[in-house]
Amino acid sequence: MNKSVTKILILFSIVVSPFLGALAQDIQPLPPPAYVTDQTSTLSNQQKTSLTAKLENFENEKGSQVVVVIISSTGPEEIEQYGIRLAEEWKIGRKNIDDGVILIVAKDDRELRIEVGYGLEGAIPDAYAKRIIENVIIPNFRQGQFYTGIDAGTDAIISLILGEDLPAVTSEQSSSDSFELIPVGMFIMFIVIAILRAFVKKKSVKFGIAGGVLLLGWLISGVIFIGVIFSIFSLIMLFASGSGRGGGFSGGGFSSGGGFSGGGFSGGGGSFGGGGASGSW
Repeated sequence: MNKSVTKILILFSIVVSPFLGALAQDIQPLPPPAYVTDQTSTLSNQQKTSLTAKLENFENEKGSQVVVVIISSTGPEEIEQYGIRLAEEWKIGRKNIDDGVILIVAKDDRELRIEVGYGLEGAIPDAYAKRIIENVIIPNFRQGQFYTGIDAGTDAIISLILGEDLPAVTSEQSSSDSFELIPVGMFIMFIVIAILRAFVKKKSVKFGIAGGVLLLGWLISGVIFIGVIFSIFSLIMLFASGSGRGGGFSGGGFSSGGGFSGGGFSGGGGSFGGGGASGSW
């Protein structure tokens, strides 16, 4: 069947299937975006950490987003339908560049799929995605080596993307992770400065601390604006009214569970159109 016709049929089924599926049973809710999602406890914590670091570093260097999703089943949807629904919700890859890839493993269904964004259909045509599935991933899955198969599969995907002439990572994009440091840094400063303000009385010393905070924030994040934010925040705390006994700060302004989820991952606005391949083991 012609490739374009196949994609049209897939897209048509995606539009129609939610209405038909609703008559039978609810479709599965989608997990929140992440570099690695494992709802089956297939991967160990160390394996998830290693895989996440690899995919995050690749995005920082190349700009493209590659993510892995392991679920039990895509039912009642076919894996192709689930994949495009996930792609449309997460929007993996950069906006208008559409350089995202999703590797989906439905473990109980014994099916997997590589969903490819519009911008990478030249670098990873359907035939190449099929080869990665059949020659790299499935042989490992059949031996029960799921992490090895996924790790090798993402390496193969990354290798193909590296050969594509994509727009470089912009300074705005490369610094986006730095802004995620703000909630963490502010929380740490809240603790440290709340202690220091009980002992530091001289204005000159307080301004010196603020200057040191500015430099430290700049060195850690690589963005001077973040250092300035930290510095202003520290000055507000140091000069805030309150006695040296710790009054004036109830701790209610911050919550150890708020502002920082430990993830920080989100799609960049990429689009998908049904490119990719599926397989089973």
